[in-house]
Amino acid sequence: MTYPGISADSLFLLADNRFQDSKAYYEEHKPQINKTVVQPLKQLVADLTPAMLAVDPLLGGHVSRVRRDNRFTHDKHLYRENMWIVFMRDKKAWDWCVPAFYLDFSLARAEWGLGFYSATPAIMRALRGRIEADPERALKAVKAAQKAGFALGGRPYARPRSTEETPELLRPFYDCKSVDLCRTEESRFVAGEELPERLLVGFKALTPLYHLLMEAVEEALGRRQL
Repeated sequence: MTYPGISADSLFLLADNRFQDSKAYYEEHKPQINKTVVQPLKQLVADLTPAMLAVDPLLGGHVSRVRRDNRFTHDKHLYRENMWIVFMRDKKAWDWCVPAFYLDFSLARAEWGLGFYSATPAIMRALRGRIEADPERALKAVKAAQKAGFALGGRPYARPRSTEETPELLRPFYDCKSVDLCRTEESRFVAGEELPERLLVGFKALTPLYHLLMEAVEEALGRRQL
């Protein structure tokens, strides 16, 4: 693996670019941003890709752009101070309903894990059905993720849907509209050359839950993995 790391100076540059929010400033510093942030992230994706394809041959790796698409947001800043990579199936081919392995970072912090923010009610019902059919499988997957330091959470419904019989570890799958498993780190997390290996160890621990989520997607959409 050849990921060179992203320095604190580069994170400061991203933050300053966001603060300045100026096309002229960005164009002046674009070569440095590309060299010290964008290109390392592209290398990180390349380093991770073989192992991620072993998890799911339909996964694709993507790097965020520095320039924001702010057409449909209240935040009209031109540039982002955070950057991210994701591994997910083609969203358009799966009706925008796919879980994703991700790393998101800025000067303030780094966050990484498995997110499923576009789950539909039908997918969550399919997921709960699979959990009820084999609760031990779900419990084992959640415990493996927690042992690796990931916390299970999500966007809660107004009223909880779990019952007293629902195992506590599995209640977010019942009480949330969507789920995620994440770890939060200091920003220096992205500085070391050992980052690819650290991500792969964590993503491996999340793989059983990824497969469970993806099976629910396939069921709800009436599709099979190609």
